[in-house]
Amino acid sequence: MNIHDKDTLHECTSCQMCAAVCPKQAIDIHLNQDGFYRPVIDGEKCVDCGICKSVCYKYANIPEYKDVDKLLNYAASAKSDEVVSGTTSGGLGDILCEQLVNEGYLCVGVTYNTEKNIAVDTVAKTREESISFRGSKYIQSYTYDAFKSIVDNHLNDKVAVFGTPCHIFAIDKYLKKRKKRDNFVLIDIYCHGCPSMNVWKRYLEYVNGKTHEKSYDYVSFRSKAYGWGSYYVAQMKKGGKTLFTSPKINDKFYTLFFSDLLLNESCYDCKLRSTMDSTDIRIGDFWGKAYLKNTRGVSLVTVNHASEKGKALFDKVKNKITYKQHPATDCISFQSWGLKYDIESELRKKLFDSLADSRQTIEDTVRILWQSRSLKARLKQKAKNFILLMPRPVVAFFKGLV
Repeated sequence: MNIHDKDTLHECTSCQMCAAVCPKQAIDIHLNQDGFYRPVIDGEKCVDCGICKSVCYKYANIPEYKDVDKLLNYAASAKSDEVVSGTTSGGLGDILCEQLVNEGYLCVGVTYNTEKNIAVDTVAKTREESISFRGSKYIQSYTYDAFKSIVDNHLNDKVAVFGTPCHIFAIDKYLKKRKKRDNFVLIDIYCHGCPSMNVWKRYLEYVNGKTHEKSYDYVSFRSKAYGWGSYYVAQMKKGGKTLFTSPKINDKFYTLFFSDLLLNESCYDCKLRSTMDSTDIRIGDFWGKAYLKNTRGVSLVTVNHASEKGKALFDKVKNKITYKQHPATDCISFQSWGLKYDIESELRKKLFDSLADSRQTIEDTVRILWQSRSLKARLKQKAKNFILLMPRPVVAFFKGLV
């Protein structure tokens, strides 16, 4: 069987579950030239069993999700200031993880490997081990080792998995196939999409040039240095000292990320971010008008109305959080639910070529991006930047308008 066959329904999500479930270890995971994790098949080992295809999004027909209005949506924030300050939004992922560990679950989540400068899924057995899951990582995660551990060692254990919708979809498919879904709690995120690892690699070169360091013992992709919701801020620390904090505007990494031109191919028309069929709970930032003036952090927690396990878990943590229920119109429309991105193929190729060229820097890649934009688009961005530099109440006012 050729899982690279282009005669499929969707592009590869880089979830890596195909390699984890392969009984012959015929599939390896490598970064391709554009900076995305891809399966590489050893044809001599493959026995054409089809297990990898059975869990793969590329071959799945995803029905339209029709129960959006039945979803249970909450704005929520941890009561603990320590939890909120150490997390990306309101700290609900951390609160849920703590509850699950206390109930005896193994928790699978994403940590940042400061030696390899990559995001990696790991299996946490204790609360201390799960602390490294705090904070969103805005790059693809290397999941193979953790997912392989689930498949080989933990199908009969109580396990909670935190991941993107494509990760959770593949795991859910496999667990249902093995009739082990009842042992698991699956929690995914409201996902905008995953950028090329080449963007992060080039960004680190840029940061290293400013800090004269090559490694950091703390990396935050969404620091609250300027308050929650004050755009996106990267921050690096070493020995407790902050060595780099990105500017409020024109950060190189986020400029490329939110151009949506350097996302994984499957992200452009992803069906999984617009369904809750595989997950028990989905979490993210509560974007929208309701909490524009909040600088502490507010999470959006969406509980699958069809998941008794999801509803029970949220009920168990209510004493540790402040929360308020909201209709879907207050929050879902401000996420990437149902969103499709335009593919500017020629410009996308130019940007990837620039990132791959060792003679060019990330500044060169950003310059290519902005030179491609119309005068109107550039003026609009300048106006937006001007507003973002204003005091927070002014920024909140303008955000409310748009």
